[in-house]
Amino acid sequence: MKRKHIVIIATSLTLFFAAAATIALLIPSLTSKQFRLEDEYYGESESMLIDKDEYERLISEKKSFIVMIDKPGCLKTAEMSVSLSGFPDDMQFKYYHLYWDEAKESSLHEKVKYTPSVALIHEGEVVDWLDADAKEDEPLYNDSKALQDWIREYILF
Repeated sequence: MKRKHIVIIATSLTLFFAAAATIALLIPSLTSKQFRLEDEYYGESESMLIDKDEYERLISEKKSFIVMIDKPGCLKTAEMSVSLSGFPDDMQFKYYHLYWDEAKESSLHEKVKYTPSVALIHEGEVVDWLDADAKEDEPLYNDSKALQDWIREYILF
């Protein structure tokens, strides 16, 4: 009888530790907000102009990508483009430009109300964006390092 209790206790402890180890491995991935872009977006810094129809296609296909919403001729837009293109080698990525007039007619306008902005899309969902009207986002518009850090919070390189 004593031997049976030892086997039950040993089996219970083994199952407990196996479950605890599995949970410990899963929790970081469940709580992390980081994600990978689609593979074709890594490797070089380049921007590609899209329209609202192309944006909606990417959303419907559940793609993960970065899009900059801007107005042609806007000084702040030009500064942000230079900043995005000047990231370190280990952060080179392709991103889309969507003009504000097109963005206002897309589903993106539910979130992004001001331009310029950068939106991070994961599997067709907008997970975060820069708000040109928000004080807390102001440093991201004026400091390339702050913008890099914000993107690294979300994007795995």
